[in-house]
Amino acid sequence: MKFRFAFGIALAMCLLFQTPNFCAAEEGAASPRPVGAVTVNGGPGGMSVPTGKFIGVLNYRYAEKDNWYHYSVACDGADREAVSHTMVTKFRYGIAPGWDVRTATPFASTEARLDGECDNYIGGIGDTMIVLRHQFMAQKKGAPVSLAWDLGVNTPTGEVGEGKIGSGAWGGMAGLGATYMFGSHRIDGDVNYLVYTEGAHDTRKGDRFRANAHYAYAVNSLLDLGVEANYEWLQENRRDGKGLNNDIKTLYVGPKFNLKFKEYGMTFGGALLGAAYRESQKQTLTEDWRMEFKLVKVF
Repeated sequence: MKFRFAFGIALAMCLLFQTPNFCAAEEGAASPRPVGAVTVNGGPGGMSVPTGKFIGVLNYRYAEKDNWYHYSVACDGADREAVSHTMVTKFRYGIAPGWDVRTATPFASTEARLDGECDNYIGGIGDTMIVLRHQFMAQKKGAPVSLAWDLGVNTPTGEVGEGKIGSGAWGGMAGLGATYMFGSHRIDGDVNYLVYTEGAHDTRKGDRFRANAHYAYAVNSLLDLGVEANYEWLQENRRDGKGLNNDIKTLYVGPKFNLKFKEYGMTFGGALLGAAYRESQKQTLTEDWRMEFKLVKVF
């Protein structure tokens, strides 16, 4: 019910913004260009940062977890819910044509409640991911599509201990992304795979696979509208060589918008994503929907 209500508000906003007077482009003007993904997990497709450009990004996600799933079936659980806030600070810098370096540092706060009373809290600063990206094909240079690869290192810089989110482990990540632009339309897709070494509490986090897809249409030079999809597979953790049976797969899909303020070098975006698929190896508390926002500043 909560998701249907929030989705209805988002859809109404999209329809409002698409009134003819608001959307009409000036005759003879060049097609406006859409920008990239909004969501925390959303990747940059096949794009890179121009040489010498420095970009700061702040992502935020709000979610209420109040549904239990075992495998792909909803099930009854305790009268328990959790409210989570996730903030990710990202920096990007173009070091050479087609080459850039990126960092991402999360801060998370999750409060679990049983019968309305807080009974558990998990939060703090997570591990920083450092990524080298190379765009080896670009549409602006005549290629049919823009393509880029990523090589990343998960650094154990997060807070470790009871109620903390740091892994205490190193990790290696590889990824590939693609972007296709035509007129005022943009399609992005990317995949990445992350593996960990053994970390805190003699636990090795399971491998993580992510796949993202985004579509955006530039209504005009100010507004983009579109849709995003985020798939994530968190494989089970292992302790002393034994699996902990906490493998989980999720797919979230929903509408998004971006407001582009070119004169200030800023973009503000929002998205409302609903759960399209959930599968968990053991009974797990999950959310029906996520509300996400993004603020970007180019220097």
